[in-house]
Amino acid sequence: MDPIPSSSKLTVENPSLRPARLSDLPSIARCWYNAFFDDEVIGDIMHPHRKRFPEDVYWFLLRGIRERFWDWRHQFVVVTVREEGRERIVGSADWRRIGDGGKERELWWGDPRTLICPTLSLYHRLSLYIFPNRAADPGRSSFLTSAVASSQKHWTGDRAECWDLYTCGVHPDFQGKGVGKILVDWGLQIGDNEGVCASVICGEKNRGFYGKSGLVEDVWEQGKGRSDGSGIMLFRSARKGL
Repeated sequence: MDPIPSSSKLTVENPSLRPARLSDLPSIARCWYNAFFDDEVIGDIMHPHRKRFPEDVYWFLLRGIRERFWDWRHQFVVVTVREEGRERIVGSADWRRIGDGGKERELWWGDPRTLICPTLSLYHRLSLYIFPNRAADPGRSSFLTSAVASSQKHWTGDRAECWDLYTCGVHPDFQGKGVGKILVDWGLQIGDNEGVCASVICGEKNRGFYGKSGLVEDVWEQGKGRSDGSGIMLFRSARKGL
């Protein structure tokens, strides 16, 4: 048997970017599971017991992906490669449209597909009573949701219309090979085409990565929002005529 190549030897040849499909959701969750398992927020803060119950982290991610996939303000995109003739998802991003542009993406209230997201949410809440997330700290399991909610005040004025990078994750074997940039650039290009800004909430360690794509406008005062672990919020104004 040939040895499994290390991540330093893996290459990304002819990566393909496309919108995510319903059948992709488990693969996206597995990709993010590998990407975020030891992440400071999803790993250390939200899931301190993940070593004992690793698969509970996967199910946590899949629940959120399922619900947001059916929220029409969100758009999932994936980067894939071919391995032994089969497609493999190596990275995925969840972009969401904020403002009036987001409302325009929503379906007519009578469309039956509008029932999918709330039905899934109810199902997930009920299932958690039977199969709780054993890897999580119950007091911090909603950390990300709270961080996003506390940031709503920044999407106002010139930033009221925005494409926000809700989540972006790349499998560890393919990090540092341009996959993340492809996912980020997708949303930035859409924002430029619409003439609206882009944003991301991230940790300090990722500031440099997003800064390379122009997400450098820090809306928080120095030190604010960092001492409590809530991260930083970066914006990039639309670039016209590109």
